[in-house]
Amino acid sequence: MKKINFAEPLIGKTEKKYLNDALDSGWISKGQFVEKFERGFSKIMGCKYALSTNNGTNALMLILLSLNLKKDDEIIVPSLCYISPIHILKILKIKIVPVDIDKETFQLDLKRIEKNVSKNTKAILMIHNFGGVGDTKKIEQIAKKNNLTLIEDISETLLTQNKNKYIGISKDSKLLKISFSSLHATKTITTGEGGIIFLNNKSLAYKLQNIRDHGIKDSQKYLYQRLGGNFRISNLLAAIGCAQIKRIPYIKKKKLLINKIYLNNLSNIQDIRFQKSPKNHKLIKWGFPIFFNSKRIRDNLIHELNK
Repeated sequence: MKKINFAEPLIGKTEKKYLNDALDSGWISKGQFVEKFERGFSKIMGCKYALSTNNGTNALMLILLSLNLKKDDEIIVPSLCYISPIHILKILKIKIVPVDIDKETFQLDLKRIEKNVSKNTKAILMIHNFGGVGDTKKIEQIAKKNNLTLIEDISETLLTQNKNKYIGISKDSKLLKISFSSLHATKTITTGEGGIIFLNNKSLAYKLQNIRDHGIKDSQKYLYQRLGGNFRISNLLAAIGCAQIKRIPYIKKKKLLINKIYLNNLSNIQDIRFQKSPKNHKLIKWGFPIFFNSKRIRDNLIHELNK
């Protein structure tokens, strides 16, 4: 039997053409495809600024560095998530405050968030697990009420819409909100390795760009205005990204079809349930989690699928 991969990137003729164009240009690190990719993605998402990075993990690190967080500062995170954000918080010595998830949605439990806010809390890291979505509106309200930055990880739900607006973007000038996504090969939009940050705050966007490029002052070589690093994506990978955003209508259509197939074929099976999400969302899911009422049935299925 043919092995079915967890995910396979959609790579076609346009990606190969753009990649060859980047190679032929001679610009394989910085180059025109990087700016083109950022402009194109920000236009699609409906935000003022999109900043590419070399991966999603470093996108989060870049965001955290820009916020000038100190050793005893706290960030609320969901108790269920991939390990990379936890590693970054540990590396930066920022105190992690895990908050339990809601068992129906696999997202941050709204009832528990404010109970964990303290005088040292500086931000909420909202992670949309598995392609479902958390209650963004209510978490934004909690962040505003407590004067917290909202960092939104949309890696597993990139291109999901709520009433025709992409999640991760806020027009509220009183809320400091920054969203980011991994562009790893398993993600809905991929550059192979890469990440993308979305925001509407001009001064913070400039600061992020500055830290991303070693803290260089106004593009002047060897003059620096702050500590920084190299978080840049290459022109080669950005070229793949430019081709990918041309495919967005097709990718969304395909993802919605896959989701529908799973629902149609699994909905009548007893002893399992699906991840719940708020209404009015057009979900572009990264995965399709199933919750089993029986550990034995779950383990048997894993065994059979592994065979």
